[in-house]
Amino acid sequence: MEVQGESRLSGDSLLNQRRLRLSMLCLCLFLLSAKSELPLPGEEDPMERREEKLKLFRQKRDLFFKEDLSSPLKEADRKKFKGLIYYPIDLRYAVTGVIERYSTDPKPLYTDLPTNKEKGRKYVKYGHFQFRWERKEYVLQVYRPLGGGELFLPFKDMTSGKMTYINGRYLFIEPMAGGKVLIDFNRAYNPFCLFSEKYTCPFAPEENNLKFAVEAGEKRFR
Repeated sequence: MEVQGESRLSGDSLLNQRRLRLSMLCLCLFLLSAKSELPLPGEEDPMERREEKLKLFRQKRDLFFKEDLSSPLKEADRKKFKGLIYYPIDLRYAVTGVIERYSTDPKPLYTDLPTNKEKGRKYVKYGHFQFRWERKEYVLQVYRPLGGGELFLPFKDMTSGKMTYINGRYLFIEPMAGGKVLIDFNRAYNPFCLFSEKYTCPFAPEENNLKFAVEAGEKRFR
């Protein structure tokens, strides 16, 4: 159906779709590059030398934005780019736990995540991650694209629209031994659509809106 429909699109629409596919490919390549630095289960504890790893992650991300041809920055912005803006590293924001998976019997749970375009994007609700912050319990929903792929964890908090991007940020899920995962808000990063309108980005729904200020990770670009 998609191939037949594409043949009826105008030249401009077809070009826009190809650009979108290319931009998503670039995003996937960047995420895979970032994940390749993470240890696999049974390897070094991801909390070992944590601050050093976070500094290296930020250096590589800044280098990608300034020099890589796949950077979401416009050429004019790349020339004057001096680095992304971050909160100071605070290891209290590195929280561990397990992702409690949802049953897929008789069928998976689905949800539509809002995007910066008119249409939402459908995801599978994979599970939820529960953690404590300042003696209170919080829960974040974890999603997976239709057809499989990397887990997706978008969130908003009390800094959204003030010090950080109004539509929220994304989080990495780092595997640990024993089925646990590390979610480090120091690695919270902005979706590419903050830097260029050509990208389509899913955002955190209301259920992933944390009722406290996450003063960690990446701030707004402007």
